Amino acid sequence: MNFCLKSIATAVLVSFSPLIVYAAESESQGAESFQTTCVNTWMNRVNEAKDKVDYKDFGEKYCECAATQPLDSDEAVNKAIQLCMSQTLLHDTMDSLEEEIGLSEATEDDISEYCLDRWNLVYPKLSENGKRATQAYCECAKPKLMGLIKEADNMTDKQYADEINSIAAACSPQVKSDKAASNTSEE
Repeated sequence: MNFCLKSIATAVLVSFSPLIVYAAESESQGAESFQTTCVNTWMNRVNEAKDKVDYKDFGEKYCECAATQPLDSDEAVNKAIQLCMSQTLLHDTMDSLEEEIGLSEATEDDISEYCLDRWNLVYPKLSENGKRATQAYCECAKPKLMGLIKEADNMTDKQYADEINSIAAACSPQVKSDKAASNTSEE
């Protein structure tokens, strides 16, 4: 199962490295803002997405996160991609749950469904290994998010957001930024 998590994380890194690097380079050249460049680059992949509005909203949140990260080396870019993708997935999952069902009415099955839906929004054509990895990610997050929902009324918005980020970090696969991660064979 660890291989599957590494595979999906590697796919995230490979897919979005050019996006972050291009946006960071444009920012340093004084062109458009990082956020604008990042979102525009994100939208270049929109053809794969079924829901273009949700896809753009997700990209804006992702780019907002990336704009706060250090992007001064390949390793830093890879870390930002992994961190921001994981955090954005869970924040978007919880936002969608709250808007469409209400957190007090959400079940573990709802959390799984919405988490997988967010992955499918970003990666509509996942391989079987990718699907297993996203399932594992969502299964990791599910009980933690359910616990968060039970405590949410006693938290500030910042505490709530920080806890989602903590869950994202706990469930995010640890992938090395070197090329060996993409060449790993199934164990």
